[in-house]
Amino acid sequence: MALSRVAVYLEVSKPKVASLLIFSGAISGITAWKMGFSRSSSLLTLEAFTLTLIALTLGVLGANAITCYIDRDIDALMERTRRRPIPSGRITPPEKALYYGLVLSISALAILVAVNIYSGLWFAFGLVDSTFIYNFLTKRKTPWNIILGSPAGGAPVMVGWTAVTGQPFHIIPLLLAALIVIWTPIHIWSLAIRYSDDYRSAGVPMLPVRVSFTTVSRCIASTTLLLPVFSTLLSLAGNFQPLFYFVVQGLNTIIIILGFTLVAKPSHKNAWILFKFTSPYLAVLLMTSAIFAG
Repeated sequence: MALSRVAVYLEVSKPKVASLLIFSGAISGITAWKMGFSRSSSLLTLEAFTLTLIALTLGVLGANAITCYIDRDIDALMERTRRRPIPSGRITPPEKALYYGLVLSISALAILVAVNIYSGLWFAFGLVDSTFIYNFLTKRKTPWNIILGSPAGGAPVMVGWTAVTGQPFHIIPLLLAALIVIWTPIHIWSLAIRYSDDYRSAGVPMLPVRVSFTTVSRCIASTTLLLPVFSTLLSLAGNFQPLFYFVVQGLNTIIIILGFTLVAKPSHKNAWILFKFTSPYLAVLLMTSAIFAG
């Protein structure tokens, strides 16, 4: 019974969604270390990095639980989400998920502030943008909600970098974070095309609900064109080995082709193919940045 309750609370934290965010923070810290930006001895850097990963894991899981609480009513109306722990009645009352998320998030913030005040501030920024700006304020009010919420996706990169370096800002993590911000609407809008009827029935004005298939496809394809621009800037700004540029531009070529295929042949199938490629795209891009750093 106890294990089943743990599983339910882990589920409300959306671990699959959390894993890529945590991974981005880990990659950013490794990249900073490989490039020689660490602020202290190897042992102290490892301790700070380990604590940061623990805190990021707690914090991202906590933020997801909070957003599940905020979205509990619309989740109950959508086929894709109605089996989540809150709308399915496996967490009752729903406030338990909120308290659980707050405890995890506050714990994460306390750890990160102890590691580095800047890491704590970047985490707080991501938490507020994800839970308050996106889910609470704008998700139900504007089709540009994900544009306003996408900076939260880049926050873990900044958390990982500042924990290792002590630097509040640096061009390399800022460009990595920018790539994630650009990637986010491509990822979300291509998913929202597949589930546009779900969002419409729940009254959530995602872009594919408010504009035509042709228009949203053009928005997605246009956004993919920004990826090679920012990845080239990252290549120039960072001390990456030449192979980094070629691997990343190969990824960019694929995602651009998929985006413009959606424009040429609008279909739920092509949108789904693009969506399924977006997560591997980001994971490989991040991994490549660490492998070829320094």
